[in-house]
Amino acid sequence: MEYDLQYSDLLTLCPQWHDIFIERSLAFEARVPNPRILDCGANIGLSALFYKRQYPSARITAYEADPILATQLARNLSVNHAADVDVVASAVWIDNGVISFSAQGADSGSLARFASGTDGTRVQVPSCRLADVVAVETIDLLKLDIEGAELDVLRDIAPHLRNVRAMQIEVHEFRADCRHLPEVLTILAAAGLRCSIAHITHLPWLDRREEYTPFPQWPESSVAAVCAWRPEGR
Repeated sequence: MEYDLQYSDLLTLCPQWHDIFIERSLAFEARVPNPRILDCGANIGLSALFYKRQYPSARITAYEADPILATQLARNLSVNHAADVDVVASAVWIDNGVISFSAQGADSGSLARFASGTDGTRVQVPSCRLADVVAVETIDLLKLDIEGAELDVLRDIAPHLRNVRAMQIEVHEFRADCRHLPEVLTILAAAGLRCSIAHITHLPWLDRREEYTPFPQWPESSVAAVCAWRPEGR
């Protein structure tokens, strides 16, 4: 296509591109021509560019914790006619401050408390409380792809989910003994949102099986893509 993109990792860029621009996994129908979008975990900007392509007047805030990727994000938006997207170089979290981040240089960087193994470079990055934003304005689409921090953030914003019309959430399941998806779906349902599990991607390279399982052919680690929306009139 016509985009000029700077990136850190080609093996991350290619599947992201296919998923977003070919499969259109992030497509959604807004009720207004200028939807308010919070892109949490924006990486190098493909998701924000897709939203802008679908809705040129969209009002987008793109959050990215990895300092290097945040710089590439701002550059990619600027040179691809999306300079009006507000870039926040910060980790989406449950409070404002500074937090340890495991930078992978790709799309799997996460807060250090959720990082698996010893991969990545630990850096201190700003954190911002998402609830402070969701509490004060109507959000047409909230995208959460924050590598394991999604349940904590959802718990924190739960009292304000009445302000959110639709969500796209990546639920990261790294531990078989501590599943997040059931509570995520419960929080969304309690807020009056309808949910659909779009797909589940297995992550076998993250498995550390030390106990018996009767289903050895199925990985324990996965990511579930969940879509949620508020029905008309609710």
